[in-house]
Amino acid sequence: MARFVRTRRRFLELAGSGAVVGIAGCLGGGGGQQETETEATTEAADDDHDEERPEGVSAEEFERGPVPEPYRTALSQANERRDPDDLFTKEAVKFQEADDAVEAGLTEAGRNCGNCAEYIPDKNGDGFGACAKVEGYIGPEDWCSLWESIEEAEAEEGEDGGETASVV
Repeated sequence: MARFVRTRRRFLELAGSGAVVGIAGCLGGGGGQQETETEATTEAADDDHDEERPEGVSAEEFERGPVPEPYRTALSQANERRDPDDLFTKEAVKFQEADDAVEAGLTEAGRNCGNCAEYIPDKNGDGFGACAKVEGYIGPEDWCSLWESIEEAEAEEGEDGGETASVV
């Protein structure tokens, strides 16, 4: 009888352990499958982002530079020279798509990098330019808190001959 009790107890221990392992597998133990789904989602997001960047430009270069040589020290639309050693980060100037900035109440419709005094238009046909004040690649449909009309900048330059821009 003692042998039967030990065997039955051992059977119950093993059966209970198997049930716990089976339940754990159903509740999230399929790590390989989840990782595959997560990796696929991340890769899809990276692919989408690649379409937004010029070919061969990494996400880091796109955000922080360096920009191609024609932009490095180029003149902006209001003739301000870009200084690659004195640039704001995109985060510091609330950089974003102009439509998103309008939606957030940060600016008025029609204000974007394409009509900003600091913008350096596309020089190499990739659809992106640069900025005299902000690091990285800049698209004409973007916006940041440094936005200034070309006319205002030219008027200020005429008044004091200086280059002025401030973070809003």
